[in-house]
Amino acid sequence: MNKYSIKRAYDLRKLIRSKGIFFAKESLDKFVSLLRELYVRVVGDNEVQPSQIVNTMDNYRLAPRDAIIALTCKHYGINTILTFDEDFKRIPWLKVMP
Repeated sequence: MNKYSIKRAYDLRKLIRSKGIFFAKESLDKFVSLLRELYVRVVGDNEVQPSQIVNTMDNYRLAPRDAIIALTCKHYGINTILTFDEDFKRIPWLKVMP
């Protein structure tokens, strides 16, 4: 990704917005292979109650989508999350990487 000058998650979003998701299919294929090698499990959102989302947003100062992600991790027993979003560091049941 260095040739695209990506340093933060926002840089990747900006690049995808300008060039489309398939601009680097080879890189994406390598990423998917890495996920498989590391036994990363991709799960769908857990159906959470609106009150749970609001409480999580309020308790940990999160945006709605981040609250849903945190609650989904909790539901599936996921205790480590790979993200550049520092907001998840406020969630006591999650270890944030990198």
